[in-house]
Amino acid sequence: MLNTTNKVTDANKLIAVADASFVIGISLCLQWDTLKALVETLIIADKVWEEVVERGEGRPGEKELRQATFVERQTVSNTSAVTMLMTTLDKGEAETLVLATEQGITSVFVDDLRGRKVAQSLGLQAVGVAGFLLFAKKKGKIRAVRPLLLQLQQKGFRLSSRLINAVLEEASETL
Repeated sequence: MLNTTNKVTDANKLIAVADASFVIGISLCLQWDTLKALVETLIIADKVWEEVVERGEGRPGEKELRQATFVERQTVSNTSAVTMLMTTLDKGEAETLVLATEQGITSVFVDDLRGRKVAQSLGLQAVGVAGFLLFAKKKGKIRAVRPLLLQLQQKGFRLSSRLINAVLEEASETL
């Protein structure tokens, strides 16, 4: 779960770095306003921008990311760290994690389980779309997680039943 004591502004909003699958997932369940309500600055690595905006024209996340006023695109400095992480992760995830460590940001939005595990091994707090929706419910920004998770599934977003059940249990909701 996200800890709001790390890189938080006076308004209790997070500063976080996100990968492409998170951006796409938030777009698919139409939760950009919720994201903006909880995140002051969403940092996007160049590769993630390329995946979602440049190569994803007309697809979920492209328009939202391009128009979001709270999003900052940044370039990774430590390309050797990115290359090293690419033995396990794709380039977008690797750039996301390296950018977070370079910027001293501990909150990352990464959907792939392997990416979240690598993030945690680097001392980062990682959640995907489902974890973010749970966080949003606990902060009173959304009423229920279940309909959003079902909407994501219906739109082809991959969520394991184990993850859905765990999130619903934590949210005191039923399937």
